[in-house]
Amino acid sequence: MTETSSSGRKLHLGILSAAGIAKKNVRGILKNTNGIEVVAVAARSLDKAKAFIKETGIEGKAKAYGSYDELLDDANIHAVYIPLPAGLRPQWVKKAAAKGKHVLGEKPVALTNKETEELISACREAGVQYMDGTMWLHNPRAHYMKEIISNKKLFGEPKSVTTCFYMAADEDFKKNDVRAKKDLDGLGCLGDIGWYCLTVTLFAFNYDAPSQVQAHIGAKFNDEGVPMHCGATLTWADGRQAMFDCGFDQNFTQLANVGGSESFIQWTDFCIPTKEDSCEFSVVGPGGLSDLDTRINQDNEVKKVYLDRPQETRMWEDFAECIYAIQDGKKPDDHWPSISELTSKCVLAVAESIENGCKVVEFKA
Repeated sequence: MTETSSSGRKLHLGILSAAGIAKKNVRGILKNTNGIEVVAVAARSLDKAKAFIKETGIEGKAKAYGSYDELLDDANIHAVYIPLPAGLRPQWVKKAAAKGKHVLGEKPVALTNKETEELISACREAGVQYMDGTMWLHNPRAHYMKEIISNKKLFGEPKSVTTCFYMAADEDFKKNDVRAKKDLDGLGCLGDIGWYCLTVTLFAFNYDAPSQVQAHIGAKFNDEGVPMHCGATLTWADGRQAMFDCGFDQNFTQLANVGGSESFIQWTDFCIPTKEDSCEFSVVGPGGLSDLDTRINQDNEVKKVYLDRPQETRMWEDFAECIYAIQDGKKPDDHWPSISELTSKCVLAVAESIENGCKVVEFKA
């Protein structure tokens, strides 16, 4: 985890899209992120790029481009942020890599395994850093939890993971948002918030690939056939198991539980912390029923983590540090694209199971 940015160094970042998620990042994060400066914004028209720059308060700092290709041709840019929909993103990630630009892309990575593999391979072959926008992995809380999960005496062996992530979307969202469009982000809630659920599982299980994936019955879709609610169970050959459920149809909820043989970890805001300056999680120790089964005798220790800056800021700083290391002669950090690739394959295995009537899918790592 990066605690401070490299002294005196500045990463020049370009943004390929004037989408709402890009505006959020510029307004709330990039302007205050050590070592990163947004120097260019490209949109489908020059007017949209200019409007984005004005709305986000980076006038005089960033240049507007009326096409993505023009931005990629700018030799002053070291890296690009690509929040384009998954149906469009792969081609631009590959183009960016070919131009020697490092890439932070939103998730899901792509809509097919072939596109995912091509995208990751293009970045590896070009020697550029690839990272996806799974911000919670850059929170100090994640590192603290990893230490506990790795402590065999305290936690035991990781056995199970249960997660759920919901957000209440209105009818306009379910029809018109890019995450509801088959050709744009056709994985719907699975590729968006289901992605985060799967990252918790892979994180807890040390990024071991599952052996089987099976979607749950009862998935819900919009008129275009895009998932609006779904879930799945993943199993490992050694008996580990994970279950998740996600949807755009319930009150905002983000719960996670990682069970070990000696204790378990649970937290109620696993993706987006309730507070920006602090977050917490609970470690629940061994216990059982007491007083004629009327209560539970079990320790519950709340661990608190104080944040001097948001997890999204830390993500950008970690991205920048990877690039500084490359500039100093090191190879790209393959940890991040490997996580992206494995998570993408899990997401797409769930999608395959849904399409096949919730049959078991043998996972291919």
